[in-house]
This record gives sequence, C-alpha cells and structure tokens, in this order.
Amino acid sequence: MRAASHTPLSRLQQYLLLALLTLTALPHVLNMDSRISAFFFVLVVYRTLAVNKAALRPGRLLLFLITLGTVGIVLMRYPILFGREPGVALLIAMLALKLMEMRVRRDIHILVFIGYFTLITQFLYRDEAWLIFYAMILVVALTALLVESNRHAPSPTSYRSLGVAVSLLVQALPLMIVLFIFFPRFSSPLWSLGAETGQAVSGVSGTISPGSISRLSRSSEVAFRVDFKHEIPPPAQRYWRGPVFWSSDGKNWDTDDEGDLAGNDLISLGPAIEYEITLEPTPGNWLYALELPTRIPKDSELKSDYQLISKKPIKRRIRYHASSVLDHRTGRLSEKEQQKGLQLPPGVTARMLDLVAGWQQQSSSDAEIVIKALDYFRQQEFYYTLYPPILGDNPADQFLFQSRRGFCEHYATSFTLLMRIAGIPARVVGGYQGGQVNPLGDYLIVRQSDAHAWAEVWIEGKGWQRVDPTVAVAPERIEQSIDPTLMSDAIGAPIRFIEVNSGLLRAVIRQLQWGTDALSASWHRWVLGYSRERQLYLMQLLGIGFLQGPKLAYGMIGITGFCIIFLTLVLLYRVKERRDPVYATYLGFCRRLQRSGIVRMTHEGPGDFANRVIAERPDLQNRVARITGLYIGIRYGRQDTKLNRRRFRNLVRGFHP
Repeated sequence: MRAASHTPLSRLQQYLLLALLTLTALPHVLNMDSRISAFFFVLVVYRTLAVNKAALRPGRLLLFLITLGTVGIVLMRYPILFGREPGVALLIAMLALKLMEMRVRRDIHILVFIGYFTLITQFLYRDEAWLIFYAMILVVALTALLVESNRHAPSPTSYRSLGVAVSLLVQALPLMIVLFIFFPRFSSPLWSLGAETGQAVSGVSGTISPGSISRLSRSSEVAFRVDFKHEIPPPAQRYWRGPVFWSSDGKNWDTDDEGDLAGNDLISLGPAIEYEITLEPTPGNWLYALELPTRIPKDSELKSDYQLISKKPIKRRIRYHASSVLDHRTGRLSEKEQQKGLQLPPGVTARMLDLVAGWQQQSSSDAEIVIKALDYFRQQEFYYTLYPPILGDNPADQFLFQSRRGFCEHYATSFTLLMRIAGIPARVVGGYQGGQVNPLGDYLIVRQSDAHAWAEVWIEGKGWQRVDPTVAVAPERIEQSIDPTLMSDAIGAPIRFIEVNSGLLRAVIRQLQWGTDALSASWHRWVLGYSRERQLYLMQLLGIGFLQGPKLAYGMIGITGFCIIFLTLVLLYRVKERRDPVYATYLGFCRRLQRSGIVRMTHEGPGDFANRVIAERPDLQNRVARITGLYIGIRYGRQDTKLNRRRFRNLVRGFHP
C-alpha cells in the first residue's frame, strides 16, 4: 500500500486535478482580492505547462520562494488572518501551493479533500440554487477521481468510477434530507449563521434627489418577490410603500427618523390582503408593504406615516408575512405632521408662486388644486425619461419651467413642493410600483427597475391621499414594467416598457427567465427559508409536534440511526444478490465437503484447501484437483468463458464426496 501511494501521477491525473480544482476555486474570483485571484491562476497555468515539461517542474528552492510570495500577497491584503475573506484567501493560496508540488498518488487524496472544503466555503458568500448543482457536479467528479486512484488497475472506462461516485451521493441523500428536516433550527434559517455581508446592495435609500431613482431603475435585479394568499391585485393597486420623505434642502429630500408610532386611527374600507414577501438585502431598514399595512411582521414597527421599519439591518435575504388594506382612510392630521408637511425648502421662485396662485384663484377646494396641478403635467410638454438633463442649484424650478424631462422623483418632489406652496400638507413616498407576475409560480417579481416615487397630500375629510403625478405624463407606467435592457443612453430618450406581445425570441427568453426565477424562488422559499417556525409547522403536519427542543435533537439522532441501519441492510442484500455466480458455486462445493467432515478455514485459499482435502481424502484427488483448477482459472486466470463456467457448474453438481 505504501508503494502504491508513492506511485507517480500520470499526465491525465495531473490534468484532471488541475481542471477540477480550478473549477472549485473559480466562483471565489468574485469574492477575493484580484491580486490573489491572478496569482492563483498564474500558478495553475505554470503547473499546467509543467505537466509535459519536466524541466519546468518546481524544485524545493522555487517552491520555497513561491510559498513566501503567496503568504506575502495574502498578508499584504489581510494583515490579520481572521474572518471569512482572509480565511478563504489563505485556503485558495494553500490549494495553489499543493497543486504546485503534487507528484504522487497520495497527493490526490489531499487535493480532493481540499477541493471539498473549497466548495463548502462558496456558501459563505452566496446561496443560490445554481451553486448547489455546480458543487454537486464537482463533488461527483472529485469523488470519481478519488475512486479511480484507489483501484489496483485502471478501469476500462471512466463511467465505472463515475457510477460509484454517483452511487455514494445517492446513498447519502436520505441522510442529508433527514438532517436538513430534523436538525434543530434557530429563529432564522441555519444558512445565514456566520455569513458576512460586506457586498454592496442596491435599493431605495433614505435620501431622494433628482436622478437617484432613475439610476436605480436601470437595474433588472430582483428587489423582492411576493406570494399572495389569494388573488394578485391589479397593477394600479401595486404600490409598495417604503421610506417617506418629509424635509428638503431644495435638492435632496430626507426621511424623518424620529417619527411616532402608528396609532389605531386607520379606517379600513375594504378587505385585507395577506401576502408573504421575500426581500433581498437592501441599504435601508424599510420593509416594503402594499398601501397601507395593517398587520406587520415581528421585529418591526409601523410609524405614524406608515413606514414599516425593521429593527435590524436587512443585510441578508429575509421573508416576512404582512397584510394591507387597499381601500382605507387615515385618521386625523397631527400638528407635528402639519408642520412638517407644509415646510418649504429654500429656492421657491416667483414663477412657482404665480403658478400656484393661478390654480388657487380657479379652485374652490384643495382637491381642485390637486387636479389643476395634474392637468398642468398632463397638458404641458412634459416627458418621462430615465436620462433627464442635469439640473442646477434649483432643480424643481428648472424641471417645472425649462427641461420638463425627468423620472418619477422629478415629478413627485416638484408636485409635493407645489402643494406645500398652495398650503396643502404633502410628502414624498418612495418604494416600488407594479411588478411582473410569474405564470410558472403564480407570484409577483418586483425588480429594481420598478423603483418609484409618488406624493401624498392631506385632504380634509379623506385623510392622506396618494397622488402619482407620473401617471399624468406616462399612464403606461402603471400597467407595464420598465424594460432596462431596451434603454437608450441619450439624454431625454423615451422609456421603453415591457411589451406583452413581443417577438418569438424575446418570448422564449422571457419564458426561460420565468422558469429560472421560479426555481430560485422555490429554493428560497423551501430550503433557505426553512426556519424554526416552518420546522415546527412541518412537525405538526407529520404528527410529531411533540418533538421540540432537546426532543427534536434526540429524534433526529434516532431517525438518522434508523436510516443508516436500513441503508446498510439494503446494501448488504444487494451485495448478496449480486454475488459472483462462480464464487457461489464454489461455496456450494465447500459446503458439500463440509458435510463430509472437511471444513474450509477462513484463511485458506482454494489451492491450500484443495491440498488439505487431497491429503485427507486421496480418493477425491482427481475430482477436487479438476474443480479447484478450473475455479482458479476462471476467477483469477484467463479461462472465464461461458463453456468453462458451464463445465465448472456441472462438475460441482456431480460432486458427491
């Protein structure tokens, strides 16, 4: 065995190791410092060239220098080797160094297990479904290489080792499923433990300015997905409320971090809609909900302006339940809200005042002034574009009277300012509007391209009312989602919306996208979202709800042990069923001798046993020698033919000692 472990690696084995282990480290290119990634691939390329050129294979001095250089690069980037990123960087560096010095068969075992560990560390960064399939394929390939390296002679086909690897994985699946279902969960999914989230995330932030949401809307990334308990509401009612902006310095609008909690003065005029949201990491603490939320998730609070705030930063994907009423009436206007809703920023110009004064002269109520303002946006030459011209120090005035080209934040902020000039309390609301229904999963996909801003005004007797001035300019914004893949970079270019009746190619591509997203949503819902609450619910459905706390751990151990015993018995039965018929016939020959008083010892081979039988029973010499010789020739020689097998079987059947 020692000699076999020191057998030099073949060229094929070296190429396979280099290829497979490079693939295990490949996803980490997005996670590590570019210098470490580049150094890793330089070493891999160098070692690949050295496979065919023995002169390039590194000696001890070169390996020592490369080791010093690798450690130096890692320490330059991560002086303190503590944490996720330094640990993974050091692991990748060790993998590269081991590839440089691989020479004998024993190195396969070390490299394969480093490869397993490298695949595990991928899940410290991301948890998408595709990574599971990617890792499983590489695990099968690495295991097949390990199986092949332990054979005494190379198998005639590589499929045999691959079959063994797949068989091992299939045998492990029941245990994996049992451990996943019964392993005691915490309040959040186990997958999130220890995961650091230093990556940048996109989403609506706590400050809005001209151009902020238009930049966000060029992204097709998913913001959140929604599963409704009943029917999905129509597009015109899909306003996903997020931050509420009260104060402005003339350019930027900010939220109020010191708002009071919501009271019980919301009057519901219709039924509540229940839904469940899977929210991607977001830069703020806002939990998005349809207007207006009535039931809020745990570890959150509802402000008086109906901002739904999480008590913890949303640095990982979360899932929460909520309910909302679409037809409602808010309560009274507090003195604090009235003061904030009428506060004017610097930069109010004379032509703004004149414009509002004209509306006031023609109106007898606040509601009529709102209609006049919407008519102004509808009748004047305003354009809805993702690429508005750059505005100066007074963006509202320039937008209203000069450029007249902008995105939703231009319309919402300028409308709010005009309402405040008219003495109507108003505020800006940020969030998302719309979303696409995935027909393959019957759920809603809300993307960053659906980011939106609108206004709310206070009307006596009706409370806070949503007013979306964007609809006056681009009513198709409500019925259709923006298609960021068809945007033009030209300033003032019109917005392209997703066409329902598009070409065949785009329809096929969209169908594939829906299928991929449905798979991803199911993965998030049933695997990554398998939290303590879902586990308790499943235990109740299975009738074992009493398994909680320590009992659940004991139950997991018991069920796992039962699965191991069951699998062992199944495998033993299969081995017995698949026993070599030649060997089974020989065992029948031994049993016949045993009945005559000659028992074969466990340490005796066929030849030694035959010699002892002949010594004790010389009368059986010819028949025993013929049976044993034919058996050895079939099993260990080159006499394994159908004719010899039949002759051997007939000889044993006719043998009666």
